[in-house]
Amino acid sequence: MTPEPPLVDRDAGMTVYATPGTRHAGRIRASRDDFVVEELFDMGQVETDRKEGYVPVYALRKSGLDTPHAAKELAEALRSNVNFAGLKDSNAVTAQYVSARSSRAADPPLVVGKGFQAQRVGYLPRPISRGMIAGNAFRIVVRAEEDLAVVVDPVFILCHARKVPNFFGYQRFGLRGMVNHRVGRAVLERDFKRAVELLLGRPREGEPPGASEARAAARDGRYGEAARSFSPKQDIEKRVAAYLDRKPEDYLGAFRRIPIVPRRLMVQSYQAYLFNLTLSRVVAEGLQISAAENGDNWAEVSEDGLRIGKVRGVREPVAEGAVPLVQLVGYAFRNYGSRFDRLTLSVLDDEGIAPGAFYIKEAEEVSNEGGFRQAPLLATGMRYETVAGGIALNFGLGRGEYATTLLREVLKPEDPIASGF
Repeated sequence: MTPEPPLVDRDAGMTVYATPGTRHAGRIRASRDDFVVEELFDMGQVETDRKEGYVPVYALRKSGLDTPHAAKELAEALRSNVNFAGLKDSNAVTAQYVSARSSRAADPPLVVGKGFQAQRVGYLPRPISRGMIAGNAFRIVVRAEEDLAVVVDPVFILCHARKVPNFFGYQRFGLRGMVNHRVGRAVLERDFKRAVELLLGRPREGEPPGASEARAAARDGRYGEAARSFSPKQDIEKRVAAYLDRKPEDYLGAFRRIPIVPRRLMVQSYQAYLFNLTLSRVVAEGLQISAAENGDNWAEVSEDGLRIGKVRGVREPVAEGAVPLVQLVGYAFRNYGSRFDRLTLSVLDDEGIAPGAFYIKEAEEVSNEGGFRQAPLLATGMRYETVAGGIALNFGLGRGEYATTLLREVLKPEDPIASGF
């Protein structure tokens, strides 16, 4: 019998599993080398020689470090702000591409920092952008005593048939505290005090005692003490707490001390939560997601199987092989009358949130128009092999898709944190 997802899944809006089966004891990330992800980037876009107006592009390989911190150090070496196409986990070995924004940037052939190495691979006529990346290739070792091949096979088959829902994964929400979407909702409600209090004060599982003490100080309004107690890796909390120590009542100003990328991520996380809730209802009602139907918004899939094309309207005849799209709620949300819009509206009603709330006059930089996301997970190259102490899964996923979304269907973990998610 398929188990009920644990509280942390439901807290992220993933209230169902799409595949049958029981829980399995297994662990990912037993070491960082067990979780390897590499961006799929078309090197044909890159020039060997630097031309007028071109910017240097680097292959960034890192371990134990998140993308924003690696990018910050690289930017200092290049004497230019940098662009990256996607955020990569700190608890993994990752390879991604980063470019300078300025054509006057320095271009050392190699930059070595704490936890990363950036090798110059050439030059681009414009800074790297999200659209230049097709997706990501994964090699993930699941450590387990039992033979998981009998579990992986049916999940891979259903994924190949595009029947696994394209949930936003735990990382979008901040698994250890599930804070991001809560902060985002507070921002939509224009409760910046609540947003900052959640960021600083909500406990995170597994944090060292020093962090717990810092959060306790923040909850008590002892912001100066909190700022001193947060670790250097908690630089966002340190900045916000230090600001409140100087200006105790300026919660909007404190919110704006969060760098722009994670600041926007907070609102995007609540948007992702609404999407996950909608997709959970889609699965629970038994609506098929493998192919678009008349009356859906839809898009064709690229030849590489990882990207979708232009969004098509509900009145347009559906092309063969097209996938259905679900709206990402933003201030431009419209009810087109699709089978998915009906469920999105029911989620919004239950949440007590109107689409217009995503236009935030007080902080326009985090306003979100909304958009579309394909309902099924797009995966390619799925294969596995037995290794000492477990099984290695290899697959490619489209841009913005999550490996943990696929892995949760395999293990159905009772405690995702303990299982390495």
